[in-house]
Amino acid sequence: MSFKNAFRNLVAHFGTVWSILLYMLICSAILVGLSMPFILPIATEFADAGVFEGLSKAFTALLGEGGWNAFWDSLYSVYANIVTVFRGNDRIATLVMSFFIFILIVAFRFFFGLYEIPLATVLDGRMSCNAAYGFGGKFFSTLGVSVRFSLAKMPIMIAFDAASFGVIYGFVQLIGFNVALPFIAITVLLAFRALRSSMTAAWAPSVVDGMGVIKGFGRSVEICFRRFGSVYSTYVVTWLLLIACGLFVTIFTLGVGLIIVFPFAMALLGYIGITVFYNKTGRRYYIDGTVYTPPVENVI
Repeated sequence: MSFKNAFRNLVAHFGTVWSILLYMLICSAILVGLSMPFILPIATEFADAGVFEGLSKAFTALLGEGGWNAFWDSLYSVYANIVTVFRGNDRIATLVMSFFIFILIVAFRFFFGLYEIPLATVLDGRMSCNAAYGFGGKFFSTLGVSVRFSLAKMPIMIAFDAASFGVIYGFVQLIGFNVALPFIAITVLLAFRALRSSMTAAWAPSVVDGMGVIKGFGRSVEICFRRFGSVYSTYVVTWLLLIACGLFVTIFTLGVGLIIVFPFAMALLGYIGITVFYNKTGRRYYIDGTVYTPPVENVI
């Protein structure tokens, strides 16, 4: 029921997706700017080592003469050149590690965690009193809370990701690289993503409801585990559909359609989170202008 109601509200207020897309583009531009001191020296070393030339030859071989054999030979040559760069230049290895830690882990998670509180505020207004708030205005008015929320959520997200990739690495050591590994990896990622989303589903809505960041997380965990089967199954279905949609769009649009899939996924997860919060706390809310009352047996 949470997924259905959240999806109906998202379709009825699809403008949320465009607001998040604009936010994503701004954050991406900031991250690209922060990445330049790391990327430019790495790109220079790769160019001098012939990495980009090798990639060009690989795809030329695939699309023209040579076929798959020439393609894989060229890719192996690229791999050998990259290994040579790292072995012969400790500075580049340090830059890559710094880029991975400070940009892809810390900065990325921080900036892409700032949207959740303003989004939850906008959605709370729509669901509680059918009010229309602007995402931009709420972003700046809740920025202080959003910074604390994003900083608090960052280690939890990193811990879940580390655990999921640790399990996948364990399967790699156990069964090696075989045909079953992609299915196992997707299953592990799905299970961990659904658990992470379930535990944090009501976090942002709880903060918007007046609880502090820490108390809001405790409330979210309580809602999750007191109705674990219902909440977890909702997120398993949600993540399964998002993964399938992402793969479909990637294949049939050569990745171009992902520019819509990502903000759509972020908006849908926001709607599901606040819908779970309303359903499990027994609050009436609007679904596309119609008031919905959660069943009493689902309320905690």
